[in-house]
Amino acid sequence: MSDAYTYAILFIPMITLLLLLAVAVLFLYGQYRTVKVISPLSRKLSANDVWFQLIPVFNFYWSFVVVNRLSASFAEEFDRLQISHSELYPTRALGIATILLYFVSLIPVSEVKITAGIAWFVCFLFYWVQIQKCRKLILDHQDNDLLDVERDLLNKIN
Repeated sequence: MSDAYTYAILFIPMITLLLLLAVAVLFLYGQYRTVKVISPLSRKLSANDVWFQLIPVFNFYWSFVVVNRLSASFAEEFDRLQISHSELYPTRALGIATILLYFVSLIPVSEVKITAGIAWFVCFLFYWVQIQKCRKLILDHQDNDLLDVERDLLNKIN
């Protein structure tokens, strides 16, 4: 075997690992930015708590915490800003499905691993998009909070 082949065998997994890590950091940065736009009154987690998902093994537990707290924060912020939402806790179902599919993809049976891996990837992308849509919705309706204060002042005057 040549040295080029040996280096390729080592190089490809390293590039793949770095690429996956970059995607994970971008996703977590998106979650971080999303938590930052939620009012402190509605937040169920700190924006910096999102980064604990980078800790190996601990992230298996912490991902569930972030999904649940982020969806509860969305629900409370949507109510505060009077944004209608069809789900009681927006993003929760898809977030939990994404985590569970990731766990299933770790099962060392090739058919299960491949099927669950593809399903996890699709759910992951949809979850990421759903979080960003909620973030945009909050940003678009942040002026509703000011209107409520103005309405309260007007009601007190009258």
